[in-house]
Amino acid sequence: MPSETGKFSQWTKVKPSLFDVSGAGRETIVLYGFILDGRLDLDILQHAWKKMCLAWPILTARLRKGHKSKRPADWHYFIPPASELLSVIEADMSERCSASKRSLVFEKIRSPVREYRPFAEALGLPEDRPSVVHGTRTTETKPKTRSSTMRMFAANAPLTIRHLFEEDRPVVTAKIMRFTDATSIGIAVPHVLADGPGAHEIIKAWASIANGRAPNIEPLAKLGQDCFASLAPGGPQATEQAALRARAGQAEIPAPPGWRAFNFRQALAFGARFFWDVLWTRPERTMENREVYLPPHYIDEVKAAVLSELEIKSAVEKAEFVSTSDIVTAIVLKKMCSLDARGPNDKRLVSFLYPVNLRWQPNAAEFVQLPSPYLHNAVLPISLPEQPIGELVHGLSIADVALQIRRALQRESQPEAIRRGLIWRLANAHKLLLFFRPSSFWIAGTNWRAMKLYDVSFEGVLDHSVSQPSATGRTLKVWNQTIADTPVRNVFCLTGDDPAGGIWLNMVLSQSQWDRIDF
Repeated sequence: MPSETGKFSQWTKVKPSLFDVSGAGRETIVLYGFILDGRLDLDILQHAWKKMCLAWPILTARLRKGHKSKRPADWHYFIPPASELLSVIEADMSERCSASKRSLVFEKIRSPVREYRPFAEALGLPEDRPSVVHGTRTTETKPKTRSSTMRMFAANAPLTIRHLFEEDRPVVTAKIMRFTDATSIGIAVPHVLADGPGAHEIIKAWASIANGRAPNIEPLAKLGQDCFASLAPGGPQATEQAALRARAGQAEIPAPPGWRAFNFRQALAFGARFFWDVLWTRPERTMENREVYLPPHYIDEVKAAVLSELEIKSAVEKAEFVSTSDIVTAIVLKKMCSLDARGPNDKRLVSFLYPVNLRWQPNAAEFVQLPSPYLHNAVLPISLPEQPIGELVHGLSIADVALQIRRALQRESQPEAIRRGLIWRLANAHKLLLFFRPSSFWIAGTNWRAMKLYDVSFEGVLDHSVSQPSATGRTLKVWNQTIADTPVRNVFCLTGDDPAGGIWLNMVLSQSQWDRIDF
């Protein structure tokens, strides 16, 4: 492993922001995959990748732990200097580099894409009801069981964050597989570097360069500066808030609603319950990340029922707005909780996590100035009020749950709520921060709909050496998977809106749960 006194002695050392390393997702690798219509020109894609890495050197960086401390707050990147950057990028792409560590890998398959990996498109699915389609087992990300899907999208991806710490490999990698009728592109991004919207910036920049729309992409402003520093311990905003608490006689920083910094006893109780689930109730070999498609007709029917119920309530209460995402999330929550609820009188508590993206929150700009483009983490997760699981499943309608989600988003996206949440999280970044009690059920959701992943297109990169008059270069299918040393449980993602009008989502459940869930 190259050391600071060796290969990296002249490289720039940059620390992630404290916000980047404060969440539980900091040790995960997230895989993003796209199946594109038509054969793409591999030379153009390679040239565009190199140009993007030259403009954004952080993509070529190496991630390392601190020498004296292994705490996440001491993690750092080594970024090649300008004088070496091109040679490092080319070495990372060279065939002399091991294919498992190469930054960009190509593979040509002499067959149609569906012969290699069947996948569902909206136009071939029922229009009146949801469809559950192909899944990826979490065990398929392991070295000895790497599946054809992983080979397609992530053959060179690190399979644990330890690979990034210990090996001489860039933090971001890409895999391209070209078929006779389509091309797949996958990128692997550590969550400590970029959240979902940040990874989307990478794929957008690559497409813009390759398509010739933006031959010179904007540099990453404020690289190496912590945009959240003023809210971290010792920062001016954190100090000002501490003075206000002192005058009010308040010693502790108040936790956001639902959040807890677990002490040793709580962490032990949660760990025991979690590992019982992993070892006995839902072994890792049974877990599967499947896709669910909600067609537009089904969504319109549910929305009409929800809006009708809200209209009736508005006759006696204040009229309130709910979005399509609120409604779809409410559907998913009720479906997932129905797997564990023992009936309407089940008083066991369930908690739910949902994201507030600070990039898109005007209220956040008052105290967090994020440049554009911004790759790093900028999603502040909020917790809905905990409630009995029986009541949520049997006592609340989809409209009721959607209203809970909308009210929580409105409440926790106010300026002071965001400021309070960030100060508390950064002050407790070294602790185990969770949004539920050790004995509670919990579900974590992500919403990527605003990213418009199905709009990703490489229309200007079609291979003109062969005849393909109907090829468009547009996205046919989006795929994602999380690699984590800690087994993934109880999560879902609203992946995106299909061009046909419906919504794709994916959920991680055990095989027995998939057999029982009613979609």
